[in-house]
Amino acid sequence: MSGYSIQMPDSLEVSENSENFGQFVLQPLERGFGVTIGNSFRRVLLSSLPGYAVT
Repeated sequence: MSGYSIQMPDSLEVSENSENFGQFVLQPLERGFGVTIGNSFRRVLLSSLPGYAVT
C-alpha cells in the first residue's frame, strides 16, 4: 500500500460563528470523507449535550 496517499484538506475555515450556530468549511476532501468526518463530528457534539444520548 505504499503507492496510496490520502489527499489532506488545504484549508479549514469558520465561515459563520454565533452562540447557537457554527459553520465550518473543510476542503477539498476525497469522495466519502465528508460523510465520515461529519458523522464523527455530529456524534461528538451530541454526546456533549446534557440529558441526551445517541442511540
